[in-house]
Amino acid sequence: MPLRPLGVGDILSGVFASLRNHAAALYLPLLWVVLAGVALMAACGVVAAATLGGVLDAVRTQRGLTGAEAGSLVAVLAGTALLLFLCFLVMFTVSAATATVVVRHAVVGRRPTARQVWAEARPVLWRVLGSQLLIGAVGFALMLGSLLLFALLGLLAHSVLVPVFGLLLLVPGWGAAMYVQVRLVLDVPVLVMEEASVVAAARRAWRLNEGAWWRSLGIPYLVNLIGSTVGQFVIAPFVIVGMFVMMTGLVQDPASTDGSGPTLDPAALVVTVVLVAIGMIAGTALTMPLTPLTNALLYIDRRIRRESLDVALAAAAGVAPRPQPAAPGTAPGTAPGTPPAGAGPDAPADAPQDAPEKGAQGTPEE
Repeated sequence: MPLRPLGVGDILSGVFASLRNHAAALYLPLLWVVLAGVALMAACGVVAAATLGGVLDAVRTQRGLTGAEAGSLVAVLAGTALLLFLCFLVMFTVSAATATVVVRHAVVGRRPTARQVWAEARPVLWRVLGSQLLIGAVGFALMLGSLLLFALLGLLAHSVLVPVFGLLLLVPGWGAAMYVQVRLVLDVPVLVMEEASVVAAARRAWRLNEGAWWRSLGIPYLVNLIGSTVGQFVIAPFVIVGMFVMMTGLVQDPASTDGSGPTLDPAALVVTVVLVAIGMIAGTALTMPLTPLTNALLYIDRRIRRESLDVALAAAAGVAPRPQPAAPGTAPGTAPGTPPAGAGPDAPADAPQDAPEKGAQGTPEE
């Protein structure tokens, strides 16, 4: 990685070079989580098959569902959705922590092993999870505030037209939630690299990302767009093979005399579902590290631009830093700023630790 402010091309090349050069460190911890999630989903499928026997019988005989059967169906669907959400949340937590640790080593030219990355990422997993839940809760609260305001207007006006226009109140709530989430994209890198608490990391990420909202929105979106395209190419063969298996599994019941169409072989249905699930898991796991890698490089870029982190990184990597313009009132060759204590990936021990944080124009900020 060049030790200078990073352009879009630098970040894109850094993300995909990290995937190529540190694949084992990025994907081995994630693989165990994926396998655990697949096992849980398989167990959920067995429980669902045993629970929804009455529902399947109602579908075959075209009779209405009883209250107990409808309740069982809702419970299974809700439990499955919750389990999927928890699986993807754990996957992203592990991927965010390990990818940030990889970037911390890679920017100074080190190649950590998968065991070393996991040993460093494991202690911060709970804080990373807490930070994601905090950001999600803030976004949910903003959306809920818009909904409550909409409901209050409807109650006060006693008009059926107010709810229609009140839906527009969801727009500012959604916009505010999106603004907060983009402004806090540096939260996990701050938490991991600076060993900050959840609340302190959120405050630090908010200040550090000031003035870079559109950049923090556009670059991760571009990386994820590329990743989603690659993921579709990974999923597509599994879906095509699954559909072929399903088509070959259509058989005509020889005992049928009512002219009904062919039925699907249950084994073919199981194989199709398994193939599609494997494809989705493979595509998701392949692209999961893209977002945390991008956010970590954005963090390095912001630290270089605002705090001259490249000086500390160059010292840690053993290379000559780029020439620094002398600030007014300083001697030529003096770095205009140095990272605060504990606030950077492997800053040299002899770097000054009491320099104030610089604003966007090089002036100290509170």
